Amino acid sequence: MIQPHFATILDESPDEVIRPVPLARGTYEAVVAGPPRYDESSQKKTPFAEFTLRVIAALDDVLPDELEESGGLEDRTIKHTLYITDQAKWRIDEFHEACGIDLTVPATRRQRNEECVNARVRILVTHRPSQDGETVFAQIAKVMSSD
Repeated sequence: MIQPHFATILDESPDEVIRPVPLARGTYEAVVAGPPRYDESSQKKTPFAEFTLRVIAALDDVLPDELEESGGLEDRTIKHTLYITDQAKWRIDEFHEACGIDLTVPATRRQRNEECVNARVRILVTHRPSQDGETVFAQIAKVMSSD
C-alpha cells in the first residue's frame, strides 16, 4: 500500500471535508498483514494487540453496489483489536484458531500472535456509529477460519 506523503497532504487547500466511506457490510476474505501493534486504549488504558488485515475478496453477502460506493477493495485494510485482559483472552485464542494455529501445541499467546502473520481468515464486517453519531465506522464483528 502506498503511504501518503504528509507534506503534500498538508500543502493541499481543500474546499470541503471528504470523509472516507466505510467498507461495505458483509463477509470478506482477508490476510493478516503483519505482526500486531501493542498499545493501550486511550480512555481506560486497557492493553491491546491490534492486527491489520488486508481485505482481498468480498463474499456473496456483500452487496456489489455498496462495495463500489465504499471504494472497492484495492489497498483496503481494516484493524482488528484484541484486548489483553483475563475476561477477553478467549477472543485472542479464538483469533489464533481462525488463523489456523493449533492451540494444543505449547506456545505463549505472544508467540501465536507472531504466527498469525500471513494467515488467511474470513471476517464479518458490520457498521457502528461514532460516539457523536456524525460518522459510521466499519468494524470486525467476527473472525472465522477461511477453510
